[in-house]
Amino acid sequence: MNAVSKKYAPLAPPQRPTLRPKGHFLLFLLICTILGVVAARQGKDFLELDHNGEIQISAQREKQLNQRLKRLNQAEQYVLLAKVDGWYPCYSCETSDSIYLFAGEVWRYGVTIRGEKGRYGLTLKDKRLLYVVELYGNVSACLEAEAIKIYTYPKLPENLKRTRPLIRPPGNKVDL
Repeated sequence: MNAVSKKYAPLAPPQRPTLRPKGHFLLFLLICTILGVVAARQGKDFLELDHNGEIQISAQREKQLNQRLKRLNQAEQYVLLAKVDGWYPCYSCETSDSIYLFAGEVWRYGVTIRGEKGRYGLTLKDKRLLYVVELYGNVSACLEAEAIKIYTYPKLPENLKRTRPLIRPPGNKVDL
């Protein structure tokens, strides 16, 4: 071949690439498979068949339900009182974001099924508030007591002595 024929020689047709999965595609398939197995396993954790072949909630789920029902019957209606004289946040004040409370005055009423530590952890010490349980009982009874205390707060002597009495305790953002 001379230089001219080399220059104009026909090109070989391009070869078709063979189709083979790329590394990312295989990783994607592996992840999908794992997620599918996990999802299928989770579906079986809360259902099981009883001795008659009927679908029931699992023993573990039943245990969780019973624990929850027990907690709902061991609620606390509490009051948070000012531990020391000083300024405290006020969510009910019309003209200020804080209010001066004397030790023993009500800052907030509330209900919990987790107790003081579960509800507030160790934060009350930093906030200078004292947690006092006023009623132990089921959630309904505790919520009823809380509502009565929040709605009747305006007539407490500590509130009536203010120039502008509050509609609810300073620590309660809403009536309920």
